[in-house]
Amino acid sequence: MIYKILVLLLAPCMLLGQVGINTVTPTRKLHVSGNMRVRVMTNKSETAGYDHILSSDINGNVDYVTKSSMQPPIEPGASNKESYSLVYNMPTANGDPSKTLKCGRFLFLFENTTQSRINFRLSENPGIDVSIYMSMEQNFNANGFQFYQGKTPTDTSTVPFLFTTTNWNINQEFASANLADYEQNVMHFQYPNDADFYRLTIYKVRQNIGIDSWDFAAVCEKF
Repeated sequence: MIYKILVLLLAPCMLLGQVGINTVTPTRKLHVSGNMRVRVMTNKSETAGYDHILSSDINGNVDYVTKSSMQPPIEPGASNKESYSLVYNMPTANGDPSKTLKCGRFLFLFENTTQSRINFRLSENPGIDVSIYMSMEQNFNANGFQFYQGKTPTDTSTVPFLFTTTNWNINQEFASANLADYEQNVMHFQYPNDADFYRLTIYKVRQNIGIDSWDFAAVCEKF
């Protein structure tokens, strides 16, 4: 009987009680008055599902804020365009895959072939399967023009590039679209449920001054 009475008396304290470390008047479930140290932490910066950041108020109460809430507000009519570029020279018509252009959630590169086809991958683990729809306007020669969409030249606009939690950092080639000398290509795309819109312009120039060399240029705009 005494045991049952003690359980009834202590149960509310156990369920609703607060634990204080270095304080006898805790104000939260766990109240630490002093310093804390965490021995081991895992880097989750590339995992999209981790969107919470620990934060404290002036009284030391620890809660969380989201990454998205820390973005600067967009004023009506204001421009929030961002631009990134990659320019380099090569002794051959082959691109250099070690040189990448990061633009928002994407990484772009020219493959190491004479066709210098554009490849891309995601810059961070999406946490879920992501379908990317992309188009390209290809301009070459005097009046040459082609329009590509999807993964291959014959694909319809409903065929996406699929990135998962296991292949997000593996390059995917766009539509087998060759990049000839003096050819300019413009690509448009968007990340699912993202407010940003992207435009990528790629260009290859053969320089004939002295020994031949090739300039590779990629400019990405994020709107």
